[in-house]
Amino acid sequence: MRFLLSTCLRGLVGLGLLGGAATLPYDPHAGSAAPPGTAGWAAAVAAVAPGQPVPDPRNAPADQVRKFFAGLTGIQAEALTRRDPGVVGNLDGAPVALRYAANELALRRDGRQPVPGLLAYDPRGDGRTAVVLGDLTAATSVAVLVPGVGWSLSGLLGHGYRAPDGPLAAARALLDRTRQLDPAARVAVVVWLGYDPPERIDLQAVRSERAIAGAESLSRFLSGLPEPRHAVLICHSYGAVVCARSVRAGAPVTDLVTLAAPGLDVARAAELTASGRVWAARAPDDPIRYTPFVRLAGLGHGTDPTSAGFGARVLRTGTASGHAGYFAPGTEALTNLARITLGRIAEVTTDG
Repeated sequence: MRFLLSTCLRGLVGLGLLGGAATLPYDPHAGSAAPPGTAGWAAAVAAVAPGQPVPDPRNAPADQVRKFFAGLTGIQAEALTRRDPGVVGNLDGAPVALRYAANELALRRDGRQPVPGLLAYDPRGDGRTAVVLGDLTAATSVAVLVPGVGWSLSGLLGHGYRAPDGPLAAARALLDRTRQLDPAARVAVVVWLGYDPPERIDLQAVRSERAIAGAESLSRFLSGLPEPRHAVLICHSYGAVVCARSVRAGAPVTDLVTLAAPGLDVARAAELTASGRVWAARAPDDPIRYTPFVRLAGLGHGTDPTSAGFGARVLRTGTASGHAGYFAPGTEALTNLARITLGRIAEVTTDG
């Protein structure tokens, strides 16, 4: 987060919003559960594949979507992609190549430049997207990076596309480091912005509505990734709250890595998962350390995940500095993230 959460909480106390009588506004940016183009989806399927059962884009399980596309011919699948790229490009469980093609078509229709590896594209509101680096269909290890406050589709695909400390730069640095450690490894890294982060450190940043909505979308996304896979969630700042909620609901990942988290909406790591590993890291000078790690009247995100009592494996960060330095080349933090992505757990350096 870009400013100190403690400042926001102190301000809320001053406004009386921590009192029992205050009514807190609900998130005005609640996302749509339906991909763009859903209204015409049934007609598009009927036109290219008459008689095929139509998966509901709003809630169809990934396995049902996979079965649906397996029942189409190549010509039918391509025709459906051209007719309704908004659904095909954002439908978890649809073939990766079709999603890429659909989103490229949607980008061109919107007058945007094509973006390689675009696995999701929804320009409505602040936008949703997912960008893949590496060969996702061939990968045996997949790291999914979830950013926090302040990011949007236009930021990520616009000025943030080459930002040296942005999510895509982080993904490139992580993929490069895994290849340095193991040139033969089949790894893909995904930047997932399939939710609407708070725009700034405000009331929404200290509440969990956006994380709750995002966690549901993240779980669907993860279930739609190609199998088999070693899946790792690497989540920064408010994004860690999203990831924790998704993992707590049963998201299929082997490792949850939280970086600079303001809390995870739980008191202990054991509340998140019974079998997967939970990691936490915070650079010594990261301003998130000033966060009041409490949860009161729906405000705040609870226990510091790097604290001894929380129960996470605390990563050494080495020379990583500030709130966005965890993916800086040459740092112990980046190397540890690459080791976790590769499943080389015994090599990960921890405190304690």
